[in-house]
Amino acid sequence: MLTRTFGSMLLLALSWGIAGAEPASHDPADDQIRPDGIHILDGSYVLDLGELQVNITNHGLIGSQFSADVPYNHAPSGQWPGGSGDEYLWGAGLWVGGRIAGQVSVTTGQYERELRPGSRLADTIYEAQAGTILRPTAYPQKTGRRLPEYPNDDDRDGRIDEDFLNGRDDDGDGLVDEDFAQLGDQMLTCTMYDNLPLISEIYPGHRPLNIKVVQRAFGWYHEELENVIGLDFEVTNVGYETVDDVYLGFFVDGDIQSRGQLNTQPDDLAGFFKGAVRDDNGVFYRANIAYMRDGDPDDPLPGVLGLMLIDHTTDFLGRFAPQHPELHGFQIFATNAAPNQDGEPNTDEDRYYLMSRRQHDRDVHPDEANDFKYMVSSGPFGNVSPGTTLNLRLAMVIGDGYDDMLRKAVVAAKTGKGRWFNEDLDGSTGWGGRETKVCLGDFPAYEDGSDPILWHWLDHMNEECSGGYAPGMQPVLHPDLLEPDEDGNLCIWVNLDNCEECFAGLGHDCNDVEYHATGSLHVRTGTYGREAQYHWSRFTEIPPPAPEFRVCPGDNQVEVIWDDRSEHSLDPNRGVNDFESYQVWRVHHWTRPQGLPANSNPPNDMWGMIAEFDVINTVAAGVGGTPNERPLGRNTGLEVAVYTPACLSDTRFTGLAAAMQQVVDSDDQGHWIVRPSVRTSDGTVKPEMLPLVPWETYTDVLDTFFAVTARVEGVPKRSTRYYHHTDREAPNGFLVYYAVTASDHQLDYIDGEYFPSGYGVFEEPGNLYVTTTPRTDAQTPDQRTREGDNIYVFPNPATVESLQEYNAQLPSFQNPSGVQVTWNNLPRAHNTIHVFTESGDLVKTLKHDGFSQGGSISWNLISRNRQEIVSGIYLYVVKSDNAAFDDFKGRFVVIN
Repeated sequence: MLTRTFGSMLLLALSWGIAGAEPASHDPADDQIRPDGIHILDGSYVLDLGELQVNITNHGLIGSQFSADVPYNHAPSGQWPGGSGDEYLWGAGLWVGGRIAGQVSVTTGQYERELRPGSRLADTIYEAQAGTILRPTAYPQKTGRRLPEYPNDDDRDGRIDEDFLNGRDDDGDGLVDEDFAQLGDQMLTCTMYDNLPLISEIYPGHRPLNIKVVQRAFGWYHEELENVIGLDFEVTNVGYETVDDVYLGFFVDGDIQSRGQLNTQPDDLAGFFKGAVRDDNGVFYRANIAYMRDGDPDDPLPGVLGLMLIDHTTDFLGRFAPQHPELHGFQIFATNAAPNQDGEPNTDEDRYYLMSRRQHDRDVHPDEANDFKYMVSSGPFGNVSPGTTLNLRLAMVIGDGYDDMLRKAVVAAKTGKGRWFNEDLDGSTGWGGRETKVCLGDFPAYEDGSDPILWHWLDHMNEECSGGYAPGMQPVLHPDLLEPDEDGNLCIWVNLDNCEECFAGLGHDCNDVEYHATGSLHVRTGTYGREAQYHWSRFTEIPPPAPEFRVCPGDNQVEVIWDDRSEHSLDPNRGVNDFESYQVWRVHHWTRPQGLPANSNPPNDMWGMIAEFDVINTVAAGVGGTPNERPLGRNTGLEVAVYTPACLSDTRFTGLAAAMQQVVDSDDQGHWIVRPSVRTSDGTVKPEMLPLVPWETYTDVLDTFFAVTARVEGVPKRSTRYYHHTDREAPNGFLVYYAVTASDHQLDYIDGEYFPSGYGVFEEPGNLYVTTTPRTDAQTPDQRTREGDNIYVFPNPATVESLQEYNAQLPSFQNPSGVQVTWNNLPRAHNTIHVFTESGDLVKTLKHDGFSQGGSISWNLISRNRQEIVSGIYLYVVKSDNAAFDDFKGRFVVIN
């Protein structure tokens, strides 16, 4: 029977922090965030939701340098598929080059790590998943929704996505990270600088450009994007001098090989693709992709890892160039070669020369495989004055071979370019293909003093592909056509991306004749009031978000419990509810491959569905050629899985329901997403929380009562419902993986209404999972009296064969032996287990809590001196703090 209250589920499912933590006005900079300081050096921040898994740092490096002697080398570097141990990336990093007062300088993220975080404790890496903050301190009440999710004004202040996830109050409203804009399903963010004293100390010859780099790295768990990693950089001049002739680049060192074969010589092949890729709807996307693949002639790894340009800062009036996104440089470097012989550049002058060189090196021939690196670059971006920000968006894509890599690139390009939305809810903006507002004074004046926007055309503001005026095109010739905006600026809406629209329709850069022959624009942005472009927005069907869930292990069984949030999520493409079912998944008997860290997850093809609970509905008559209505799915209904938290009927909490109702109703603006803490940071009880004081120590219980309490009047707040399923085929002592996903159904639009028309999509279970180990129940005093002492160790004897059969894993840093023995039927008390040699020498002391750990505890056969124990007979004594349990003595045998 489940004895724990459900309130802790919100914390355990994704390891979110303390419930009821101080809300958004708290500054994480005041916390001791991590014991090893600001620099993330332990490989703990990994994009691992998808199949392409990459280590992210805040000191310039992307990857884990998996073959080097560094503390983060155990983390997946560029591993694909996840859990395989096959690495396609050794290390990568951003390069920024420019001139200050005529002097060349290049700031690099690799190999020199000339980008570092600031000195505050808040200057670390932040992680968000599913729109909530996970690390370094969990704040589930702060959210990062963005279109197409609603409401995407998370803090209801009239501004959207204005507070970058960095532990600072960027928008000056007294709150921290309360509206941070989640990219992807898992996002890691950090801020780095190139002008800190530490950098000069490590690299005395470094000449800073005085830049700040905001880095967002993110991935997805959905199948169509699980082989894509997004990289979004903002590079800002934070100095006092203009940086001239700026170039943005990215350096990549592959070293493609398996972690189990680190003694092999890297033999990589590099190449470049430039052209157009086309989606299923016939739309073309620019593709600038540098790639690497394994050049082993005998047994090459199958993946091809591409680095793809998605977008960068452009400007049709010449402040920045080129006018469309382009990787104009692709340079391949060979190990142990001089810079003038295509070797890696060693000085800023050499690096800047290569970044500025408009050249694409030829693809490496299969006979020339070597330890290659490459660098791609874009620019020049003109003169970047203080306060100016440049954007660079890249994607890492991997496919099973070259052609599959290009197919993945199509998905990355579509997602990176994103979607257009009517963000301002004004139908007159973003209409007729005019997506961009331009105002007098936005751009530097021409030499005659006139404003540039007065000499371009409304419907083809970018004239590089259109050749000037054509019949039907309205020119901007006089300021009288401009109207004041809310700030008093004289502005007008124009079509600024007309050349890109033409490329999307034809698949190549258009000339004057082609542009007008196509009816000007094939694929238009700025239609139906959609004026705002949201990069990194998915085009494909989006399943309902997975529910929050937890697992409770028992004796040869595990109870899985989840909430109902998936049922209340609207389909972002249609704005209607299309929830269909909850699916419970399981993996057991999985052995981690060699070279992977202990927290690696099993591959997607190992997951098996063990239960599904499906809403009762039908496919409508006539939909999809169906002559009669038929059931859609298993139609089990959801009521069969409903779970009522035990604390709701516990007499200790009599009166709490009424008190919580009073508290919930006091939030008449609907700001509380999760239960606020009862007290302020100085210990004072918050006035609106006074009714909860008698139960304030029961934080899990308060969370549960808050979740199930609906608001009687005022702003709506729904009551949460919970479900459960008991897996009765979970073997004791074995690590088991569980996931709960949600599915939707397809919709057809008939006579103004949506109707179910078939099965929809669901999330991959391997991306949102928890682990547990079933165990025997702890023995009560009555059971001890009735059944006697029945504590035992398994396996016994612990032979090589029996240990391998009993949940053995490959040794890792966390578990040097990879094997274990387990004590079962331990008392329901606080216990201490002393293990001795046959001659009486103490080998190990284990602490066990029979109230929270059940009746079992495992030991990896590593002694207190951190050595593997040898063959022999071992004695043990179990001592309990409850006098009802006498000391128990036993023995077990180890045969190595």
